[in-house]
Order: sequence, then C-alpha cells, then structure tokens
Amino acid sequence: MIRVGIIGAGFMGRNHFNQYEKLSGRSKVVALCDKEADRRIGDWSKVGGNVGDKQGTKRDLGDIKPYRDWRELVTDPDVDMVDICAPTFLHREMSIEALGAGKHVLCEKPMSLSVEDCDAMIEAAAESPGKFMIAQVVRFWPEYVYLKQVIDAKELGSLRVLHLRRQAGMPDYSLDNWIWDPQLSGGAILDLRVHDVDFAVYLFGKPKSVYAQGYQNSHGSIDRVHASWDYGAGLVVQLEGYWDMPTSFGFNMGFTAVFEDGAILWDLNSGKPLTVFRPDSEPETPEMRGDDGYFREVDYFLNCIEKDKDPQTTTPHQSRDAVALALAEGESVRIGEPVKIK
Repeated sequence: MIRVGIIGAGFMGRNHFNQYEKLSGRSKVVALCDKEADRRIGDWSKVGGNVGDKQGTKRDLGDIKPYRDWRELVTDPDVDMVDICAPTFLHREMSIEALGAGKHVLCEKPMSLSVEDCDAMIEAAAESPGKFMIAQVVRFWPEYVYLKQVIDAKELGSLRVLHLRRQAGMPDYSLDNWIWDPQLSGGAILDLRVHDVDFAVYLFGKPKSVYAQGYQNSHGSIDRVHASWDYGAGLVVQLEGYWDMPTSFGFNMGFTAVFEDGAILWDLNSGKPLTVFRPDSEPETPEMRGDDGYFREVDYFLNCIEKDKDPQTTTPHQSRDAVALALAEGESVRIGEPVKIK
C-alpha cells in the first residue's frame, strides 16, 4: 500500500484525489495540505475547473491528516509519495524538498517556470531513492494514446499534417487568480500550451526550430499562440493554444491528423467521438477506454513505484524539453522570428 500526501486541494488536487480513491487497493491518501482551512478538511465546493471533475463538493476525509505547512507533510514518516498540485512557482522547491526526504514525487505540469529550475529538479531526483514524474496527462489521455498508436504503427501510412489545439476562456477557478500572473504560472504559454508542446515532443522529439505568433496582455502574459514547428520537408506540425476567449467559452482540446491514407479528427467540445476517415469508406469511431488520463497517469506512476522502475512513458528530461520549447515559442512571439532549437 502506497501512502500518499497531496499538496494542493484545488482543481487538480481534487482530480488526483479521486484517482487514489479508485485505486484504493494499492494506494491511500493519508495527508492533505492546503493553506485554505476549508480545502484541507474536504470542503471543495468552491473549487472549479475545466475538464474531468469540474466542480467540487464537500468530502468526508476521515482520518486524513490536514496540513497547512507543506514542509510538515513532506517530512511526515507516514507519507511514501508526495503528489504536488500546487501553483507552478512552487514546483521546484516542493519537488526538491520531497525528493531530498526520500519520497516518491508526482508533480503537476508544467515542470517549472524555467529550464534552470527543471535542471535542479532533475539533479535532485538523481540523488534521491524516490521515483519522480511530471504529470503530463495528455500522454495518457485515451484519444491521444490512440493517435500515437496509429502514427507509430503507420496504420494510415505516413503522417503529413498534425494540428494540435487547446482553446479556453480566461481561467477563473484558481485561488486568488494566481494563474493570471505569469510570474506565478508562466501564463498560457506554459500553463495551457505545455500539454500540446509536450505531446509533440512525445511524438517527434525536438524540432529544428519553432516560429510562433501571438500577443501579450498588459501583464506580460502571452495569452494566445499559433506556432509552426520545423521537422523538415514532409511533415507539417502546428500548435494552437489560447485562453483569451470570454470565460463563458469554456474549454476545448483536440487535434486533426492527416495521413497518406486517411485522417483522424477529435474535438472535446463537439461531443462527437474520435473519428477516423479513410478513402472510399464510411467514417469509423474506434472505442476508447472508459478511464481518463488522470486515472491512467496515477495508475502508471503507482506501478513504477511498485515495480521499482523509473517512469518511461514520460520522463523528467522530456518535461524539461517541453518547458524549454514553450519558452522558445514565447521568445519567437516577442521577436517575430523563428527560434532555432539546440
């Protein structure tokens, strides 16, 4: 039984908590930390979100220890694994402290606000007996898992075009709207777009260069990006991401993939299932697994701990690359030119 301590009982912390309940035969949440008194005792009724468990309720946490100070949770001898669902600017410090205490660490994306932070986290993980993984949930999301399988197996021939999109109204569910401050969250360029940036890295590795257009708001946050990644002739990769729509727009994610012998289309908001289009045949809707990406990533990390194996489906070095590439996109927006990737 893996004993888990969660830091952060906001939207993401609540989603992770739900997964440990589903996996109660292998894991148990024994501690929960949040600076808000109501949240750390299970009143999540005011906590909203954009996908998964979108609106919280009041929960009976039983004998789960409530902590206000995350450092006390990290040093709790009854905690084997720390799940960090705190704001991004805290990821480096919390991860390094938890790894230094010998804990296994699952940390929410983005890994951190800078490449230097990510490097420090990787170094701490190398010196710790604990496993370390960034929760890059899109790598585990059923529709994206299916797309990667088709690409890898060349079921529809070679991939020609991939358009990844992540579209949202300005998020209004973070405590004190910390997510709006690019010094705390990285803005949309990191908090929102790192999902699709990371998925492109997962599929193809790092590109030769990135060229991005977008704009900054008055606070210096890049709220919209339309980017093209150069992998050479024969492959078009475009990434679109923004959260500058009115809040009532909600949230959407999806992709269009065009192959030599067909295409795949999926959009969350359409209400339609992932659809495969082939020449001279009716559209197909392959059945997706019922569990979502949050369940799969937590289940995967628990499995890595149980089998004493370092995570491979997503690695800290790849999560570092995703941060670096998202920041390169931001640089391209600012200078109006392509940015070469080393």
